[in-house]
Amino acid sequence: MPHGFFQKALFIFLPTLLFLASLHGPAIAASDEDMQTLGMYYEPNDLVVTATRNPKPLSQAAENITIITAKEIEMMGAHTLVDVFANVPGIQASDQGGPGTNNDFFIWGASSTGGHILIMLDGVTLNQMGTQFVDLRGIPIQNIERIEIVKGPGSSSWGSALGAVVNIVTKSPLEGKKIGGAASFSGGERGTRDSWGELSGTVGPLGYYLFAGNLRSDGFRRNTVVDLNDIYAKLRWEFPTQGSLQFTIAYDRGVMGDGDLATSFGFLDRLRQQKFLSTLSFNYPISDKIDLDLSLRTRYLKTDDIGNSVNADDPFTFEVKSRETTYGGSAKVTWRGGLNTLAAGADYDYLDTFAESQSVSSDTTKLFSDKYGLFLNDTLALGDFAVTPGIRYDRMRPVRDFFSPSLGIAWNPTDKITLRTYAASGYSLPILAPDATKQKVTTVQAGVETTYIPYLWLKGTFFWNQLSDVQIFDDNGNTILKKQLKQGFEVEGKSVPVFNTSLSAGYTFIDAKDRDTGETIQNIPTQILKLGLHYNDVRHSFRGALLGRYVLSNASSDRNAKDKTIIWDLNLSKRVLNYHDTTLELFFNTHNLFNGAQYSFDAFKNAPRWFEGGIKFEF
Repeated sequence: MPHGFFQKALFIFLPTLLFLASLHGPAIAASDEDMQTLGMYYEPNDLVVTATRNPKPLSQAAENITIITAKEIEMMGAHTLVDVFANVPGIQASDQGGPGTNNDFFIWGASSTGGHILIMLDGVTLNQMGTQFVDLRGIPIQNIERIEIVKGPGSSSWGSALGAVVNIVTKSPLEGKKIGGAASFSGGERGTRDSWGELSGTVGPLGYYLFAGNLRSDGFRRNTVVDLNDIYAKLRWEFPTQGSLQFTIAYDRGVMGDGDLATSFGFLDRLRQQKFLSTLSFNYPISDKIDLDLSLRTRYLKTDDIGNSVNADDPFTFEVKSRETTYGGSAKVTWRGGLNTLAAGADYDYLDTFAESQSVSSDTTKLFSDKYGLFLNDTLALGDFAVTPGIRYDRMRPVRDFFSPSLGIAWNPTDKITLRTYAASGYSLPILAPDATKQKVTTVQAGVETTYIPYLWLKGTFFWNQLSDVQIFDDNGNTILKKQLKQGFEVEGKSVPVFNTSLSAGYTFIDAKDRDTGETIQNIPTQILKLGLHYNDVRHSFRGALLGRYVLSNASSDRNAKDKTIIWDLNLSKRVLNYHDTTLELFFNTHNLFNGAQYSFDAFKNAPRWFEGGIKFEF
């Protein structure tokens, strides 16, 4: 790693740690419950799964993992996953004209549109096998129980995951209750409406969770209209002795404007999309040490992309229709014995894709492919150390073989500190084409997580990612393979609530360079800052959050970016009824409180200040 980078990193890293340390304020005694909110260890029923595909405490994870809970999502005033990611340290996810709009985002400089970020719903890959792109706009957030984000490659567990893994875990059936649920409606400016409802419960051996929702808005910038409809169901059958069978189904359809492309490209684009996903999974404990998991899955995606010229002197229309169908399954055996927790298994997916474009002439593309992977991941608990070796082999036509090893160590010398180091090689599938190639990465990470400073939780991570064969497209649409280096650090901090008030902050520095020329890569964010002021008065049932985000986008001059201001959101809620298990809550959100401008491309300007309010009923 270059010496100049170390100097720059220490210059920013140490002052940032001191700033976060100052957040703990006066030495006011905190309750045990408050201290637990900053603990590094999760309860046994709330373990992390995504890193090695078997549940374990966060203290044993060597990777940098961020967990977002349903309660945190609710207090963000979010409508989509992009709104959620916008408040997570290390992620650039810009508001591009209102809720449900275009949604490219970066994690530590890895781009979602570049196929470098793996997105999963309950362990099922949502990335299109043909393009590696995933559209987050059709994924509802109200049925999410938690989101686990592994920053850095996760190929030794999941295959194609060069930059990060995002695993969305949906809500499970309510236990101990035959029926329960919630309903919510919010309304705001420009015809923005978000309504949803859910039912959940357990009747005998059968548990169920049902969800339906609609998000609609006329948009706050040109061509940002959205109308999204979602249905989701989960059924779980517990066998009389042991084991379970679970079935899920998700369907969404929507119409979305893709922003003011007329400014830069002379046309307006609108997308119609339908998506269907279903899974069937079987879990059976063969013994007290061995678990067997089997699953089947299918996904169908249909899109219709229509563009129209806005120039009367040069009229044109184009349309791209595509569909992608995938079938697959997984088998996994988990063995727990002595010091080891071993997960071994296989994944298989078959792809059938079709695309047809119509403009001056027609062009049709058909593609059939399949891929399979074999993985082996272990967690060895050696006293205060947890060692996590892993390896995976993948093969896909026509992209050939991939080997993805990893090795991590988590050390807990006391119950107030965890030291982590992690090294891995990973890859990302490129856009499938006759000249398809491997996009590869080698990563090294080192970090610390601690509560040694009274009333304060701190986490810091250095990362070094060396990439090769990264696919870049020139102005003529030709593929160019590049070597890149993305290195930097991330610091996070949270304080214990004092007088019902707590603070949070996160800062990420990213240095992205072309390895051949040494030049800084443009259009990859270099600095990301997230701030939060949180208030929770349980006695008076009043909550609030003031959330700020800033991104130094490092955009090229032709993008006419704006990145000189912090965008603030204010979210307030008050429970007005609490009778037994029935509650009624009113909430009010102000988006872009100070009407700031922050965007990396003037074709996708962020929304101005806008207001909304709503009501939520739970029983």
